[in-house]
Amino acid sequence: MKKLASLAVLFAGISLATFAQEQKQGDRPVRKDRKHAAHERRMENRSPEEIAKVKTDRLGKELKFTDAQRKEVYSVQLEQAKRQVTHLADMKKLQDKWREEAKGSRQAMVKVLTPEQQELLKQKFAEGKREKGMRKPGALKGRQGDKVQERKEENATG
Repeated sequence: MKKLASLAVLFAGISLATFAQEQKQGDRPVRKDRKHAAHERRMENRSPEEIAKVKTDRLGKELKFTDAQRKEVYSVQLEQAKRQVTHLADMKKLQDKWREEAKGSRQAMVKVLTPEQQELLKQKFAEGKREKGMRKPGALKGRQGDKVQERKEENATG
């Protein structure tokens, strides 16, 4: 009888552990009205006129513009699209410049360090990339997030 009871407890434990490790499929409900990143990338490749037309048409379906309103909204959207395109180009240039400066700084640092220190630095950069990739949208960032994470780790260990 003891063997049977212990066997039942063993199977229950295994099934519970298996169930606990299963991941839910579709944690978040899919929203049809959500703009996806792929959509935004396609908009990036369009001319300002095309972007303004798409946005005006999309708004026109919901707001039912008159012809005069449609022309006015199109001109506003066109101006915004032109500013957006130039802003994106400027930001891309700044980002490229920053990457080059960071690369130069890293190379200068490598010249100063010993081979052991270089290896440690390489590991630190790899760890930073891994942590950055694991970060979830909306997660706490910055100093406050670091303090919260430290408290969680202290509570877990102590």
